[in-house]
Amino acid sequence: MDDQGGHDAGLVAAAQQGDRQAFGELVSRHQRLVAAVAWRAGVRRGEIEDVVSEVFIKAWRNLERFRPEHAFSTWLYRLALNHVIDHTRRLRKERGRTELPAEISDSRPDAGAHAEAVERAALLRAALASLKPRYREVLFLAYVEGLKVEEVSRLLGLPSGTVKTRLMRGRDALRRLLAERHPEYFGAAP
Repeated sequence: MDDQGGHDAGLVAAAQQGDRQAFGELVSRHQRLVAAVAWRAGVRRGEIEDVVSEVFIKAWRNLERFRPEHAFSTWLYRLALNHVIDHTRRLRKERGRTELPAEISDSRPDAGAHAEAVERAALLRAALASLKPRYREVLFLAYVEGLKVEEVSRLLGLPSGTVKTRLMRGRDALRRLLAERHPEYFGAAP
């Protein structure tokens, strides 16, 4: 990782000077990372390539904001995560409530429970997207990506105590938000 990070630093410096070939190498090295973020966040398979392209266009345009004291992959991961959340929110607004999941029309006995689980997951993702970024990031990394506190700490460049506090506060905020917006699914626990 250090070797790649060191090589990334040279490529980033060259790309910041306008070297498109160096930036192309960064794209080649990290496109799978960006695609994985999109896929894990629920972007449809057919849209992942577009999202990856959009993230790298945004990265190219914002390369001057990159701080070399952090790993390029960390910066890109955060950029991709924020872009995917914005993308999902934008699509949800465009599609409105007219699009129903295919599972609802399923006639199997357990189809109703499956449709309810799918809906609960969608409501959870929407609530997560509406949290403050500092809470959304740590919750996504810990619970969606499955990273340990130490890994989240390293990735975000935060002390592990800060990550733990944000996880606790983020879970509380998410719990309140879900209970308030959707008490039929996420009512207050006894």
